[in-house]
Amino acid sequence: MSLPTTEELSLSTGLDTNERKERSDELRVEAVRGAVLVVEDDPTHREILVEMLAGWGYEPLPVGSAEEAEFAVRNKRMDAAIVDVFLPGRSGATLMSRLRERFPQSVLIGVSAMSDAAMARKCKGLGADLFIGKPLSPERLAEALQSKHTSWH
Repeated sequence: MSLPTTEELSLSTGLDTNERKERSDELRVEAVRGAVLVVEDDPTHREILVEMLAGWGYEPLPVGSAEEAEFAVRNKRMDAAIVDVFLPGRSGATLMSRLRERFPQSVLIGVSAMSDAAMARKCKGLGADLFIGKPLSPERLAEALQSKHTSWH
């Protein structure tokens, strides 16, 4: 799950280092794959997710509560969301339902330390495409984000 290196980009574009520098003002290769809302109340977990997503080429939008999330996406496009089910204040469950209504084509991933079949069913019933238990597996998260998951909504 890594993005191409500078050398790999050079080879694929057929440009040497000098040509790349000359064209750098003309053309920039953007590696951003999409905006991902990260709703996690634990600052450490949120930062780990942000670093992981940024490293994979996503544009993370980190927030610590459902209220912050709703404010953050008011005027912003969102391609995916990772939502902790249990948040202080308004619950992540309520947020997932609202996000599903507003962003029907986005990949919505519910996460929780309480990772049993009942929690997975609850998340899916609230609009989540996928559920991942904590601690999050980077491989599973990467696969979930890259999937063009077709939900039943």
